[in-house]
Amino acid sequence: MNPIQYEDHIELWEKELKDWVPEKIFDAHVHLGPVEAVGEISPERLKLPLTTFTNLRLEELTAWYEKLYRTKRVEGLIAFPFPLQEVNLETANRYIISIMQKKPEIKGFILSNPKNTRTTVKQFQEALKDGVRFYGVKPYFDLLGKSNYETIMPEFIPRDLLEFMDTEGLILMLHTSGIGMGERANQEFVISIADDFPQIKIVLAHFGRYLKLQHFSDFLESRVLDYPSIFLEMSSVTQSEIYKMALGRRRLWPRILFGSDIPFGLITGVEFYQGETPTFITREHYPWSSTEYSGRKDLTYNTYHVIKAIKDTLENLNLGEEDVEELKTDLFFRNAKSNLLGE
Repeated sequence: MNPIQYEDHIELWEKELKDWVPEKIFDAHVHLGPVEAVGEISPERLKLPLTTFTNLRLEELTAWYEKLYRTKRVEGLIAFPFPLQEVNLETANRYIISIMQKKPEIKGFILSNPKNTRTTVKQFQEALKDGVRFYGVKPYFDLLGKSNYETIMPEFIPRDLLEFMDTEGLILMLHTSGIGMGERANQEFVISIADDFPQIKIVLAHFGRYLKLQHFSDFLESRVLDYPSIFLEMSSVTQSEIYKMALGRRRLWPRILFGSDIPFGLITGVEFYQGETPTFITREHYPWSSTEYSGRKDLTYNTYHVIKAIKDTLENLNLGEEDVEELKTDLFFRNAKSNLLGE
């Protein structure tokens, strides 16, 4: 499925976001990969959110950036393959190597093999021979052939992988299992990584994931974010309440990163929760989404709703204008460029 193209159909960018977003953007969460890296996907698997998009080349991403963030400059990004069990890891990682060779502003993360760390190490070393170095690792539950709710993180993040990452000082881009970081076992696992492998920085994608606000609150009350090596990445988070809780703790400001999750950030919708069931309310119908919502025609690209939520939160922090501008620069650019990557 290709992303649906609109000319900013509710004009959220033109009327509200364009003049507010900083001139420079660093996108800390992007999926890239060629169609030839993907094998056949079964009809049942195609009903899942994960398989909504399966390929996106660099030139297509560049065109989307020009469309989405008009007048702004995306001056860096973290890119990794589509983490599907149907993806050939070697082909997918080779593509990331090839675009890093062309564009030094692309910080590639290797998609790891949860069943055989040796193959991941081998591809890392092959990249070095080709003149580039992976900046981090993207492990993922789907490569085990099981649901996110049927796996635990040590299954797809084995200890020998962590030992290798610590030796190389690599960043871990982590999509958590289960209900996310509100789950005690996940908190303890992330803490164990921070304790045992001090050279690894951890980026918790989608703010660590949660199914309801209480889960995120429980996460904040844990010890996890006491570790300065742990960062929060904001893609898909469209609830201002989440940002309000996080930004209410000033010590976290240097560790919050803007990410789009393109092409998934192009889904026309926002996160939505009914009881214990996570879903998305979307403007257009997807096999996995809900359209039973009267306001869905007010929805646009998910990445716009993420920016809108952070904007609403910052405007209620009671900061001076200069302080707001400084914080925006940190969130959208400097935290990733300097604090995470050390450049």
